[in-house]
Amino acid sequence: MAQYRVIDSRGDVVAEKEFTDSPSAYDWFKTEQAPSDELGMAMQVWEGDEWKNFDITDGGTNPGPADDA
Repeated sequence: MAQYRVIDSRGDVVAEKEFTDSPSAYDWFKTEQAPSDELGMAMQVWEGDEWKNFDITDGGTNPGPADDA
């Protein structure tokens, strides 16, 4: 399982959770952590020995804000 975290606009970690796949992690981010598409929110995944930015091209079922409605 991979570890994911949510970062706010100040760079503070606001949530962390493990997931078996990136689509589930992205859905968690979009529905629970940043449902209003708040600016400055970011998601990262732990890979090897560092946190890396995670974006929609890495997985997820919500391709854009319009699809979240």
